Amino acid sequence: MIYCPDDIANPPSARAPVRKRLIRMENRPSTGTPEQRWHALADWLDGDLGAHVLAAERALLETKLPGLYGFHLMQLGISDRVRLYDSSMIRHKFTLGRFADARGPSACAEPEHLPIEPDSVDVALLHHVLEYSAQPHQLLREAARVVVPHGHLLIVGFNPWSLFGLRAAATRRFGHPVWGGATLAPRRVKDWLALLDFAVDDVQCGFHSLPLDHAPTLARLAPIERAATRWSLPCGGVYLIHARKQLSPLTPVRPLLRRVRPRLGSVPLATPSARDTTIH
Repeated sequence: MIYCPDDIANPPSARAPVRKRLIRMENRPSTGTPEQRWHALADWLDGDLGAHVLAAERALLETKLPGLYGFHLMQLGISDRVRLYDSSMIRHKFTLGRFADARGPSACAEPEHLPIEPDSVDVALLHHVLEYSAQPHQLLREAARVVVPHGHLLIVGFNPWSLFGLRAAATRRFGHPVWGGATLAPRRVKDWLALLDFAVDDVQCGFHSLPLDHAPTLARLAPIERAATRWSLPCGGVYLIHARKQLSPLTPVRPLLRRVRPRLGSVPLATPSARDTTIH
């Protein structure tokens, strides 16, 4: 047997440096289970950037939820630990989690197949579930199914036409799972809602800061964020769509009853008979 040193069998030019190999492994897309990716998205909201995004979304929802009334409010979101409906006046509010071991949901169910009767929820809140769902059309149809006529649908999503969307497009193939979602433009979501007989009342944008996971930088950019929010600029990192379920008025139409006049048939008329005038 001939001994061959490792440097001869694998020359340095054919082997990638250790540092480059480690960087390549870090940038590799996450191959975990859907449950692990879902929890990674929830953990991202606990970080510096996620907390600032969540604060901007709460500010948008606080302008809508206090004016919506009803009996039941449902929230579907990527984080089961986040409650975004605290400012709502509705008494019965619940959260549906995707997995059974979720921490904090009121119940567990797949958002694409909701175990809820049709026309039973007054307000449905979708928090970034459309971007990270394998069947966004089915999920939206299910949400539309459970909303009562003239009920409300609130959709929170990431705006692709923003600095946040640019970073997501640049780092979609690697990095954190939050950048791997399918960013849906508000106009596209509005087209889907129109097919489901929903009328969009308003679209608002928030989080006009830089998408940097660094708390001191985000704090210094707070004045710019407040000014952009005051001017209602449409280039915010997140958007809120408020849609209302339309119900076509069903007016009973009475059948038109035509009075049919009886038509006389060809009835032979009686001929007068000659009376006998003979006097006996």
